[in-house]
Amino acid sequence: MKSRFIIYSISLIICGLMVACGGKKKSTNSDSGELQNVNATTTNAIDEVFVKHFSKVMSNKTNAQNLVAKVHVSLALNDKELFTSGTLRMKKDDVIQLSLVDPLLGLMELGKMEFTEDKVLVVVRLKKMYVEVPYSKVSFLKQANVDFNSLQALFWNEVFEPGYFNPDANSYTYENDNENINLKFTDKLLAYKFITNEKSGLLTKTEITGSKDNSYKLWFDYAGFTSFEKKQFPQNITLSFTDSKNSTSLKMELSNLKNTSGWETRTSVPNGYDKAEFESIFKSLMNN
Repeated sequence: MKSRFIIYSISLIICGLMVACGGKKKSTNSDSGELQNVNATTTNAIDEVFVKHFSKVMSNKTNAQNLVAKVHVSLALNDKELFTSGTLRMKKDDVIQLSLVDPLLGLMELGKMEFTEDKVLVVVRLKKMYVEVPYSKVSFLKQANVDFNSLQALFWNEVFEPGYFNPDANSYTYENDNENINLKFTDKLLAYKFITNEKSGLLTKTEITGSKDNSYKLWFDYAGFTSFEKKQFPQNITLSFTDSKNSTSLKMELSNLKNTSGWETRTSVPNGYDKAEFESIFKSLMNN
């Protein structure tokens, strides 16, 4: 039961990330501003205040090329919840790995999800199964134009511009909202909202919804900032995804953060593991 729950939770989160982290076509400011807040003031005209704030936000990016951390994980799917631990490993512009271990003894690896530049790999040890698929081979990923640069920005606590390596301040609309300045970007498929603290420039939340259909929503919450390689990095990261049928979240509490290299950046699937079809798993999850 626990392994089934973990498979469901991880798969739904992966599906949510994939559906909501793409977009290759550059939007103009006239396309933006879908996400409105009645208590906020939004402007399409970029001025010196917003240019300075954007620079402050971008200067908060860590210069570390690697991040390795122990992680305490809370997996929630609808009304079920499971606590476990594991390891988060990330190498800039290369790979994101999250491995989870058995919640009782903390010794056996239950599963791992690995994102690389062109594909996603999910290995489920207890079921001796895996999913390995290029982003380009899944129909709903093609429509969303999945971009690894955007995906890694979510894990690295960074603002991004879909389809571009370096964000441009002029691509966003800006919203004054109490103590925050929100950066917003909308293309044909998705609406992005980056909530940043006006004083510190720290990114505290990223929200992604359908630009015309709000039936699903993906968001990353960042908290518990600590010093890492002379920059501030969140120790608490929560990934949440909701659609019309499911609500799932993965809360990660990071500790012992290190800029460590030399670890295996690619996961090998053991002999005897069965390959599962990603889209069929996705469809079965959506119908559960």
